[in-house]
Amino acid sequence: MRIAPKYETRAALTSLVLATLFWSGNFIAGRAIRGEIAPLELNAIRWGLCLAILLPFALRGIIEHRRALLASWRQVVLLGLTGIAAFHTMVYQALSLTEAVNCLLILALAPVATVAGGMIWKGFRPTGAQILGLLVSLMGAIVLVLSGREHEFSFVQFDAGKLWMFGAILIWAWYTLLLRGKPTDAPQIVTLVASILVALAAMLVLLLVKGFEQPQMSGDTVTAVLYIAIFASALGFLFWSYGISVIGPESGGQFVHLMPIFGSVLAVILLGEEISAVLLAGAACIIAGIVLVNRRRKPVLQHAR
Repeated sequence: MRIAPKYETRAALTSLVLATLFWSGNFIAGRAIRGEIAPLELNAIRWGLCLAILLPFALRGIIEHRRALLASWRQVVLLGLTGIAAFHTMVYQALSLTEAVNCLLILALAPVATVAGGMIWKGFRPTGAQILGLLVSLMGAIVLVLSGREHEFSFVQFDAGKLWMFGAILIWAWYTLLLRGKPTDAPQIVTLVASILVALAAMLVLLLVKGFEQPQMSGDTVTAVLYIAIFASALGFLFWSYGISVIGPESGGQFVHLMPIFGSVLAVILLGEEISAVLLAGAACIIAGIVLVNRRRKPVLQHAR
């Protein structure tokens, strides 16, 4: 076992914040182009472009670390099928059927699902402060997102989009827990590219079975897809993978609660919405919850492989 130094922990926290910022933009972009590209097609295009960006930097590493990847092939396959193929296709399917604000509210449950999964699968035992932090942060996310909804009782009305999103967060919790067991002998970019290859192969099979729907590409659509491929895919996943590998999935996973904050800020910038006192109160709760989960933590312990 090894102790993560303070600078590494700070770098991990910064990486998690950046990842959630980039992913917040993904929700807005995905909702904006929902009628122009079908969910599975969008996810396949997204990761195909991401692979084209990363492969030149990772090809040599894949060859050099092929034994480590083969030794952990089950982990690589599961990472590709869960976090890349299934989760984002389900999110885009949800965004095509319900408002982005509803998806963000449901996404706030992902850290709770991650902790619950850690307790069941990995034997993780949260402290009282961590449990309180999760509840406070979740309450802040609910307050923030409900303050921006368009229909007073929209969240309690279950529709197909919300059900897709509930399924997506279960997949995301599984993926986040899997990151702890990713091949440590291979660089992060190598593991990511290998999992992208698995995901693209799986999505290609599905596209061959159901048929490919021709996207309706415009200038705005191309810009949105490029943002999703570069920031929400390549950079976002590298940052997330690094952060989780340092501080662990149970604590790191609850940084997803930052996404409603970032999503609201982006809405102010792009849509001209106003920041209300309720929004500020929700943001304060989310930040307080993150502080509670990480307060009084001893140096992070990691399993050496």
